[in-house]
Amino acid sequence: MSTDVETVLFLPGLGAGVDPWEAQLRALPAGLTGLAPDIPGLAQAATPGSFTFAGATRGLRDLLDQHGVERAHVCGLSLGGMTATQFALDFPERVASLVLSGSQARPHPALMWTLRTGVRLLPESTARGMGMTKAMWFGALQVITEVNFREGLASIQAPTLVLCGSRDVVNLPAARELAATIPHAELRIVPRVGHPWNREQPELFSETIANFYARLSTDR
Repeated sequence: MSTDVETVLFLPGLGAGVDPWEAQLRALPAGLTGLAPDIPGLAQAATPGSFTFAGATRGLRDLLDQHGVERAHVCGLSLGGMTATQFALDFPERVASLVLSGSQARPHPALMWTLRTGVRLLPESTARGMGMTKAMWFGALQVITEVNFREGLASIQAPTLVLCGSRDVVNLPAARELAATIPHAELRIVPRVGHPWNREQPELFSETIANFYARLSTDR
């Protein structure tokens, strides 16, 4: 298995659509390559018990094995950030660094109720237009509702960049908690951007993570 740690594993949020990391993959600096898979098991989220964070991280471990990647920089947004956190807890030896954008440590029940209500009001065609059936949305949101990473965050040793858009107000408290609890984490609140800012401001997102990876390379 390769000892190269210069692979970036990009993990998307719920309903991210097709190729959510296309701009970031194109913009990776020389010396970095990217993988941008779907979240393993998410396609089966409509069936209770078929999608779990633990199952997703095992799938990502197997994906890295298939590509001969010993350790990867893991960059996730929203659900992808939560999956990245679980991956760092389950397989710390496979994580060179973390970027967590718009992520959560323990989703607030009111937030999850709001999300479920929003999905309930969506026409099925609109839900499918975001890449998932309503049943898949509800199944995934139920799994997210039950997440609690708080007890494990202090054990994460990978260098971590916690990001949140200043307009992503529902995720700002979680961003501050993640950055305060993960030992080697730094927090950046990005002005004038919202939740999926990898697509809203792709150049800025790409530049932000490229600078982080450049600093890691310098520190080695």
